[in-house]
Amino acid sequence: AYEKRLLHIKGKRNVRVSQVETSSKSLNRGDVFVLDCGLKIFQWNGEKSSRTERAKALEVVRQIRDEERGGRATIVVIEDGKDNDSEFFQELGGKGTIKEATDDDAEYEKKKGTALKLYRVSDASGSLKIEEIASGVLKKEMLDSNDAFIVDTSQQLFVWIGKKATKEEKNGAWTLAQKFIADKGYPAWTPCTRIVEGGETAIFIQQFGSWPKPEASSNFTKTSNIAKVAKKDVDVSKLHLQEKPERQKVVDDGSGKLEVWRVENFDKVPVEKSKHGQFYQGDSYVLLYTYNDKQGKENYIIYYWQGLDSSQDEKGASALLATALDDQYGGAPVQVRVVQNKEPDHFLNLFKGKFIIHKGGRASGFKNSEQKDEYDTDGISLFHVRGTSPLNTKATQVEEKASSLNSNDCFVLVTPKVTYAWYGKYATGDERTVAKSVADTLTVPSKVETVFEGSEKEDFWAALGGRGEYATKQAESAPEFEPRLFQCSNASGNFDVEEIFDFTQEDLISDDIMLLDAWTEIFLWIGNGSNADEKKAALETAIKYLQNSPGDRNPDNTPILTVKQGFEPPLFTCHFIWDAEKAKSGIDNYEELKKQLSAGGGAVTSAQKELAKFSATYPYEVLLKRPLPEGVNPATLENHLDAGDFKKAFNMGPEEFNALPKWKKEAKKKEAKLF
Repeated sequence: AYEKRLLHIKGKRNVRVSQVETSSKSLNRGDVFVLDCGLKIFQWNGEKSSRTERAKALEVVRQIRDEERGGRATIVVIEDGKDNDSEFFQELGGKGTIKEATDDDAEYEKKKGTALKLYRVSDASGSLKIEEIASGVLKKEMLDSNDAFIVDTSQQLFVWIGKKATKEEKNGAWTLAQKFIADKGYPAWTPCTRIVEGGETAIFIQQFGSWPKPEASSNFTKTSNIAKVAKKDVDVSKLHLQEKPERQKVVDDGSGKLEVWRVENFDKVPVEKSKHGQFYQGDSYVLLYTYNDKQGKENYIIYYWQGLDSSQDEKGASALLATALDDQYGGAPVQVRVVQNKEPDHFLNLFKGKFIIHKGGRASGFKNSEQKDEYDTDGISLFHVRGTSPLNTKATQVEEKASSLNSNDCFVLVTPKVTYAWYGKYATGDERTVAKSVADTLTVPSKVETVFEGSEKEDFWAALGGRGEYATKQAESAPEFEPRLFQCSNASGNFDVEEIFDFTQEDLISDDIMLLDAWTEIFLWIGNGSNADEKKAALETAIKYLQNSPGDRNPDNTPILTVKQGFEPPLFTCHFIWDAEKAKSGIDNYEELKKQLSAGGGAVTSAQKELAKFSATYPYEVLLKRPLPEGVNPATLENHLDAGDFKKAFNMGPEEFNALPKWKKEAKKKEAKLF
């Protein structure tokens, strides 16, 4: 879920933080480096680094942990030459020769100070303009909510979007930042990060000489010396009223001229016309679409599509190549970045129902990369066909197993001898039409056979490794109801629920809990990194959400089911284009998988049953053992004692215990070893 990055901390007084290439060749023994791996953050202190640099690095890692990871990340500090650094270098991709201390900190600071620049992007004058407004030491006061800004560190670019910035300013700032990379000769991997006002990251804040600390939130109250979060209930009625954002307008019917290039070794390689619409999820592409508007004027759209498994350098190169193409046409085209599985309608319209995503792709263009070309070479591949019309339906390659099938959709199974267009019994007519079209496109030189669910021959099942269970239940729903996905998280310190529109498997965040409303059932997907407080709040919210649901749904006639990450049943996965390999990556290793299975992982249970765990009671002896049963709060063990054992532990009943002053309660809990 998190993109790995390496930060360089260097300087004498105004210590600078910049992102560098994630490789051991970026290291030197005179500075400090922070390797951010998501839920584990390494601080590597070079042998000759200064105390100031080390202190600054600690400030950075703490900010990343607390403000970007909700306090969940683990921090590992490594002293060069003293501590075990094997895991650090393993995450970095290997240990090479580490340079000695490079240039003097004061000189570096001076050089970087002149390189750091702030640009304002504004259309207040009637046309979009960019101007440099500061260099060297930057201050927060220089930013204006009405405009967009570019912070150029010479090693990284930030695009800061003010809350009141116009759409033109937002898009223009991003395009100009991408143009900087090409015009200033920066490396292709130079990071370009979009920052929204109010959501500034630790590394962005470090570019400013002064950045006032945020005022205490109104959601926090102070008792003694510890700030506590004041509980704020989620208004579930608003979740049912929330409207979907307006879709991108379709400029034409997609019948204009289309040119497609694949990014290979930082260059554009043309894709032959017969292969237009066939993309690999390990690659990035640049597309130029030319059309005439109603006045007959020629217009252009440049799409750059980035596959989920495309390397970072390919994604960066696709943006640079799109900008270079834009320059060729004098800045006339509109640039649109497209991420796999989030394709806008007009983009899909260009391929007339023949948009196909294959697994695999070309290797990274970096010479030192160990990545290799990956393609499906066994001659057998399975594609999931899904959509609501011939123009927005697409086919995505999935695992070649019976469990990938779903009675509500169509699939195309390609084998060396024959290609099968498999029609689920509840699939729409449009999906069947597109499935046959996709099968014809992929069939070279084998023939196409249409197969209706239930009439499969043994050859069909043999290609999938044998018969197996899959989702066969009809996806019933209310009129015009589409499944909805909500993210439930307390990372901000307050429990929040936010809807994810046009959701995909990649939107399932391991650190949180996701609520999937499929109308006939509601799922709570429990991420491996979620905490007990989130789980309890999500379970309570799901029940309230259902009680406030329009129509006749209620907790008695609509089940609320919990699903653990890595153990998703077909009843859940049928609502996604599901990649089983990616799902397995949520379980780190064999021992972790064994542990979860032993603990009952994989069982789909009701929300009511899961919620009951948080108020369950146990014998005294059980609460003395570790680990505690799921749902037991270690801070209030007395609330989980069986009634008969309460007097045994405290020599008094619950009412008498609760009447005691706090200090006496704590003393009693320590005596009973329930503290």
